Amino acid sequence: MRRYLRYDALSEVFLISEKGKALTYAALARWFTTQCQQLGIEPIDEGRRPTLHALRHTFAVERVRRWYEAGADVRALLPTLSVYLGHVRPQDTYWYLSATPELLTAAAAKFQHYAARGGSS
Repeated sequence: MRRYLRYDALSEVFLISEKGKALTYAALARWFTTQCQQLGIEPIDEGRRPTLHALRHTFAVERVRRWYEAGADVRALLPTLSVYLGHVRPQDTYWYLSATPELLTAAAAKFQHYAARGGSS
């Protein structure tokens, strides 16, 4: 789409305005808040409002959960997730991986399969 709109020649930055300038976090956060309000997305049980940062956490957890369910080698793929999230070190990505029930269930299933085979992959 960037190439089609001829934005690719304007900037190497991924998220750019129509003027070819980098979008600021504040501008993106305002847009995200507006979109959530227009879509009627509200906090659950009077919790915190959706944020861009929370969206990153959800993406990271969901990606790892799906890797587990697909039987992928999650340890080998974590550096890929780190790069995608813009982290220099994989250790910085671990903070994004909240222990959600879905993620723990997928990890436990992977471990049960591992243990049933006597500890071999």
